[in-house]
Amino acid sequence: MNKDFTFIHAADIHLDSPLNGLAQKDAAFSQLVRGATRRAFSNVVDLAIEEGAAFVVIAGDLYDGSWKDQSTGQFALSQLARLTRAGIRAVIAFGNHDAESRISKHFTPTEGIYKLNNAKCETVKFDDLGVAVHGRSYKEAHTFENIASTYKPPEKGLFNLAILHTALEGHPSHASYAPCTVGELQAAGHDYWALGHVHEHAIRSQQPWIVYPGNTQGRNVRETGAKGAVVVKVEEGEVRSVEHRACDEVRWAHAAVDAMGARNTADVLAEIQSKLREALTNVGDRPTAARLTITANGPLARQLASDPGWFDAEVRSHSQAVADNIWVERIRVEDSGDEAGPSGLPAEIAELLAGAGDDPDCLAAIADAVAPLMSKLPADILSLEGDASPLLSAAKSKDHEALLQAALAAVETRIVGGKD
Repeated sequence: MNKDFTFIHAADIHLDSPLNGLAQKDAAFSQLVRGATRRAFSNVVDLAIEEGAAFVVIAGDLYDGSWKDQSTGQFALSQLARLTRAGIRAVIAFGNHDAESRISKHFTPTEGIYKLNNAKCETVKFDDLGVAVHGRSYKEAHTFENIASTYKPPEKGLFNLAILHTALEGHPSHASYAPCTVGELQAAGHDYWALGHVHEHAIRSQQPWIVYPGNTQGRNVRETGAKGAVVVKVEEGEVRSVEHRACDEVRWAHAAVDAMGARNTADVLAEIQSKLREALTNVGDRPTAARLTITANGPLARQLASDPGWFDAEVRSHSQAVADNIWVERIRVEDSGDEAGPSGLPAEIAELLAGAGDDPDCLAAIADAVAPLMSKLPADILSLEGDASPLLSAAKSKDHEALLQAALAAVETRIVGGKD
């Protein structure tokens, strides 16, 4: 007979993943948020203990990739041990970021922690609860096989939960790993599909439940809003509620500032403060990183864009009047009256390049391209300090997002300089 119980469904924890764009741009703010992915995972453990959960499932990407040192694995093990000391079990499936091909060694988990096999579907049974947990880890990061089709059928008389790291039919922000359809999962007969890989919380079906919890900590400005895990309550063998709970430590926001009616810079700054206050609604005392996109027109737009260093300083100083834990991640000024971007690039190209700094694959490609060039530079060039060009400074510090922006600025200068 099925018992009533609660479980926590988490995914995409990405322990020790760098929060893109923070460390190299603002050391003070970076210090505030250092270790946010760890604290978010600790918050998931706290949530499980507070809710009296019977078990926790982690649907892939507990780790962000190969450990820089053993402290990453030691921290994960310490948090899992907190669960077992509280009598809470955990079942972990590894995804593309922590596939066997990317994580060569794992620490041996304590009793009550189950790591799912990557060669075939494995079933873990909790006989005291009447639960069967099915799932399979990734062996290779680039897993394009429909592994859901290899899962074992549901166990009769038990609550059947299946863990799967997948993009389902596809997602614009995530690689199409372990492809399958909602219809396939619905037809499989399991009671709950605990998905991972997509970083937004989403309920794709309620008959049966097919759920993404989203990641536990947003890692860049594309991952805005509350991040966390879901609390699932089961009564008499049926899911009664699925509730998303915030576990993140740092919040990202994208504020669109309409300055079309602004008469001067003071009006723009006042509107920015208003939008930043809105961005802080419901974030509590979390540090918040905000990207501002300011739409203005005519002379005012050109004035704001003409001296970005001055305007950047103005905005940041005024943001401190809103809160001392808000950081302006980037400022974009757009002239709504131009067919071209604010600095002379065609609008389509300007938009594409503006988003490139948020694309981890793009930044990785830049790093691969720059490394051999830097190795060929003379020592006297590499030793330049202070007056070095923005391109060289960014390349030396391996700040690849800053390098991209410096290169973009150089291209824009040439384009604008070449016009009559």
